[in-house]
Amino acid sequence: MLATLAAWVVTAATHAGPQPVFAGLLSHRRATPTPSPTPVPPADPAVTTMARRQFVSWQAGEIDRAQYTAALSAQIPDSKLQENASNLGTLGALNSIVYLGPRDSVYATLPPGVHVYLYRMICSNGSIYEQLTLDQNGKVAGIEFTDTIPTPPP
Repeated sequence: MLATLAAWVVTAATHAGPQPVFAGLLSHRRATPTPSPTPVPPADPAVTTMARRQFVSWQAGEIDRAQYTAALSAQIPDSKLQENASNLGTLGALNSIVYLGPRDSVYATLPPGVHVYLYRMICSNGSIYEQLTLDQNGKVAGIEFTDTIPTPPP
């Protein structure tokens, strides 16, 4: 379908009336439809409960190391835990959690049975993202708190 489009400009200097500044044929094409976004799969209530507990535990500076893989637990000295507790504590009380979805597809080399989940923790004084990685036994194999959505290393 073709249509003629004329744009008119009136200026104070022209008293003769509107003057055409462009006239041409435009093709009216249908825009390519944008595919519907893939909906986020529903959150697993057990994983959401784990994410909530981990956040509150980190805020308090007291984690249950039995819920962590031995490798990750060894990488969390008490001093680092307390430092993070101090930082997370400034966010205030946890008001709600928003599940943003699984992140397995973002990480190309996850071992079988390992899953990554992303949450936004909304607190009384701000919010933060929590990325929680669980191994095949349901133990915490990774946890990250950040102001921006975490990206995998190159």
